[in-house]
Amino acid sequence: MTELLAAAVVSCLLVALCLYLHFQVLRNGTILIAKLEHRIRRPMLLVMTIIFLTHVTEIILFAIAFWTMEFNGIGSLSGAHTSTAADFFYFSIASYTTLGIGDITPEGPIRVVAGIEALTGLLLIAWSASFTYLTMERIWTPGRD
Repeated sequence: MTELLAAAVVSCLLVALCLYLHFQVLRNGTILIAKLEHRIRRPMLLVMTIIFLTHVTEIILFAIAFWTMEFNGIGSLSGAHTSTAADFFYFSIASYTTLGIGDITPEGPIRVVAGIEALTGLLLIAWSASFTYLTMERIWTPGRD
């Protein structure tokens, strides 16, 4: 029961951290793009790069949490898993994007965090898509890249 509570707390902290990070990056990215819009040739490339790097950062946060939880005995990953940083990162990508390949599977309370990561990733990817659309609508005018 204590391990399940720990997984719930870790999940809540990760969701709060990712939402805050995403909000701050999109907010500050909007300000940056508005300032640089007339000086850079392709502002959408900057927007997409910022969004991509933000998602990778969020994936890394979850990967660190998975490693920490497994190291502390709060669940584990099994299957094609060798406890390397690459495996935790790979599993986190599969969870965040809801790809769910299944060659690495969570066991124990760590499953809660994996499920919450999928929901978080889905939410943040949708938020990014909406932000991208609104940004394109604002800065793409005829005759401009």
